Amino acid sequence: MITGAALALVWFWIPLGLMVIAVSSIPSVIGTLLAGVAFVYVIRWVDRVERARSEAVFGLGIPAGLRPRTDRDGFAGWAHQLWLDLSSAWFWKAFAHHYLRMGYDMLAVGVAFALTTFAFLAPAAAIAVSGSDPAVGLWFLPIWLAWLLALVALVLAVAILVYAPALDIRIDRRLLAPSDTEELQHRVHALSAARAGAVSSAETERYRIERDLHDSVQPRLVALAMTIGLAQTKLDTDPPAAKVLIAEAHEDAKLALAELRDVVRGIAPTILADRGLDAALSAVAQRAQSSGVPTHLDVDLPRRLPAETEAVAYFVVAEALTNVVRHAKATRAVMTLRLDELAHRLHVSIYDDGRGGAGAREDPDSTGLRGLAERVRAAGGEFTVSSPATGPTIVTAVLPCES
Repeated sequence: MITGAALALVWFWIPLGLMVIAVSSIPSVIGTLLAGVAFVYVIRWVDRVERARSEAVFGLGIPAGLRPRTDRDGFAGWAHQLWLDLSSAWFWKAFAHHYLRMGYDMLAVGVAFALTTFAFLAPAAAIAVSGSDPAVGLWFLPIWLAWLLALVALVLAVAILVYAPALDIRIDRRLLAPSDTEELQHRVHALSAARAGAVSSAETERYRIERDLHDSVQPRLVALAMTIGLAQTKLDTDPPAAKVLIAEAHEDAKLALAELRDVVRGIAPTILADRGLDAALSAVAQRAQSSGVPTHLDVDLPRRLPAETEAVAYFVVAEALTNVVRHAKATRAVMTLRLDELAHRLHVSIYDDGRGGAGAREDPDSTGLRGLAERVRAAGGEFTVSSPATGPTIVTAVLPCES
């Protein structure tokens, strides 16, 4: 509290001054915009600092505020995010919390400092007055009363510094934590996003299956039917030629089966259900290895996870590694899976040292990373792609896995 009060003597005026400048500069527009942008950034930073302080001093672990997020990109997204912050309850609660706590700390420490000053000066003043010339006419408390009041003042000052933080805790809990209404709105938004992600993911998966069947399996089956038809016409007139055609049909049938297995593998790999995520991803790593990309799998899973979590994690790794093999021109890939038992979260990461520039494109024909992002969002997780133009690329997914 003493440190906070000392810092508040200087810092108290900075955000307030920016807000005053923004309001008073409205006629000039530019001054208002610059001061307003600075004010928003200052309060954002203040909110992070206050949460770190609350966690370090009190260990409250208050969840982050329900800050609205823009869905736009570029400069328009930056400006829209500023407006969302400035018009949100989260922003002004952070502002109110900061100033209420600073004002309270300054008041409590100021009173404690005044009492401490009185405790040290009152006895000295009483002794000095008692020893002065009576003709001067100075008067102060009797020495015994000065000592008694000094002791009381010192005890009160210590009590303020010891017990006043209890109200600081209440201020933190009241203004830093989201309200019940905000929490409900956040849950509704999360469920709506998950539903939209599930619908979009299903559409993307259906399109992928249709594309794979149309582009690979269907032509193979058409060729197989034509070969068998030709063999039928030559079976009586030219048996050797019919035998060759039947052999070709046999090879086509095996290739069609292999391509069907590839399509089915993207829907529900049997090894995942039978032996778990570690074994299924080992098979994925072996296929990548045989395609010419050295692949390392690092899995730390002390137990089986819910089926939905395992399926999403498998598809994330399989699709990301397929992109590495096809497009990245990488010399190394690393897949890492870690289970956070305390937070009930599975952290999935796929790294490659190839060329970068990967991203979840928004066009409807993009069924790679965009489909993964939708699948992860449908499961209530978080999906990010870090891929600068020169590489490397890191695909990360954080999935809920409560039993």
